[in-house]
Amino acid sequence: MSAETAPEIPDGVTASDLDPEVRRDLQGLDKATADRVARHLVVVGDVLAEDPELALAHARAARARAARVGVVRETAGIAAYYAGQWQEALSELRAARRISGDGDALLPLIADSERGLGRPERAIEVAQSPQGQALTGEEAVELAIVEAGAHQDLGDLEAAVRVLEGQDLRAGRTGTEAARLFSAYAGALLQAGRRPEALTWYQNAAAADIDDATDAEFVLQELLSEVPPEQAVTEPVPTDSQTADAAPLPVVYDALFFDLDGTLYQGYTPLPGARELVAEHAATSYYVTNNASRSAAQVVDHLAELGFAATPQQVITSAQVGAALAADRLPPGSKILVVGAPALRELVAEAGLVPVDSADDRPAAVIQGHSPETGWAQLSEAALAIRNGALWIATNTDTTLPTERGLLVGNGSMVAAVASATEELPQVAGKPAAPIMREALARSNSRRPLMIGDRLDTDIEGADAVGIDSLLVLTGVTTARALLAAPPHQRPTHVVGALTGLDRPAEVLRIGPQRDWQISVHENRVTAEPRGDADPAALLPALANAVWTAEVGELDLRISSPAAAATELLDDLGLGSR
Repeated sequence: MSAETAPEIPDGVTASDLDPEVRRDLQGLDKATADRVARHLVVVGDVLAEDPELALAHARAARARAARVGVVRETAGIAAYYAGQWQEALSELRAARRISGDGDALLPLIADSERGLGRPERAIEVAQSPQGQALTGEEAVELAIVEAGAHQDLGDLEAAVRVLEGQDLRAGRTGTEAARLFSAYAGALLQAGRRPEALTWYQNAAAADIDDATDAEFVLQELLSEVPPEQAVTEPVPTDSQTADAAPLPVVYDALFFDLDGTLYQGYTPLPGARELVAEHAATSYYVTNNASRSAAQVVDHLAELGFAATPQQVITSAQVGAALAADRLPPGSKILVVGAPALRELVAEAGLVPVDSADDRPAAVIQGHSPETGWAQLSEAALAIRNGALWIATNTDTTLPTERGLLVGNGSMVAAVASATEELPQVAGKPAAPIMREALARSNSRRPLMIGDRLDTDIEGADAVGIDSLLVLTGVTTARALLAAPPHQRPTHVVGALTGLDRPAEVLRIGPQRDWQISVHENRVTAEPRGDADPAALLPALANAVWTAEVGELDLRISSPAAAATELLDDLGLGSR
């Protein structure tokens, strides 16, 4: 571009408006040229979003005067990218990388330009290159979004989902990076036909998008308005005397995801209120269990023995999800070393894979689930196969197994032994990992589910992983004191002592300020004062909110009350001053 055809630089734009670090890159030019190039670059930054064609004209003008300056070529490449000039963008961005020698942050734009030229395979090659795999932070997220789009271009919709699942999908994060990732993941789920999960992740994206960097909220509203009447899930409407908060908690949600042991029963004994709750919500109840030693049919039979009605379709086990993960990642007919119960072995075979018992069979993967028969020999075979490069999938990582006798050694403890021997970590199917929760969302077709469980590190963290509400019951592993010390990703939405308490209004069980209770926190001293005829069920939600807000959960809390009845409640919860 000649000086005569260069776009006019607006009055008032000066070289000093350019970032000082960028100006330093122009020091090799004579002063007049450096000033003019700097002013063109300033205009590029000012108009890029609104008028990419004009931005590109200014970038070309800068390039005509400083083609050997890396930042100038980078700016030209970015402007060409925004203007949709894919071949020019590729040329400029590659030149910028050659000149600067450290332009790996440009790989997302390079890969997306390959997509723009109709070459998704090359985009995937860029993403999977050593330089692409070495990216971190925002650049890694952007490259993953591009790679997922390339897989969609090729029609491999599940591959697109898997790419994004490798990023930080912790619901509750905020900011542009999280919003863009969540929105892209939601779009990939929607294209893959997983609408309920997509709705959940568009909700997460909208919540994360504090800077309005995505259209997640608009897309969410469009999707909700497009639900056909015959497929829409009608949420129960409270009567005139009830608001949603005043309605009992189970009525507020359209599906209930139950943990089993410690939540619905203990060993062979149903817990109070469990059978009545399930019977009342039989059609919308789902059973999400990390127990990999039983098939879905066996779980149904066990539930029936205890008085719970269920179908195999309503049962989601970590063994099912683990076998599905293996089938997604391996070609049909691949050998997989199974460490676990016969039910897990059968699921692996049903998934089109070949179960084997020895590392000598050169398995492509190892899948490890709980079995009382697992011993040193089986763990050693797994370790050998993993050290030889086999993919490793654990159905769950629960370190303990609750029984009527107490806590026994769980699958997670045996997984830890193999991890210690191999210095590797497995992909996890069960709670708190997201795959089992996504399967529950897909099965239920739910728009607003509630996860109900007794463990912070599996049930509650699993709900947090996919951005759904959760209810902690204190009939299993977790104590009230452990709840107060819970880290953010293990904090439930609601808490109740037992399922018999679910007749209380939802607002009473929600963790947050409670009008019936005044909670004061001074360092490690917490005081609970009832207001009038205070609802006992609201005490723990109020305490948890106050302790978490004050960030004192990790201290040795001294909790007391001036009221005798409240002191008795604290003692019942195991929270009385020690």
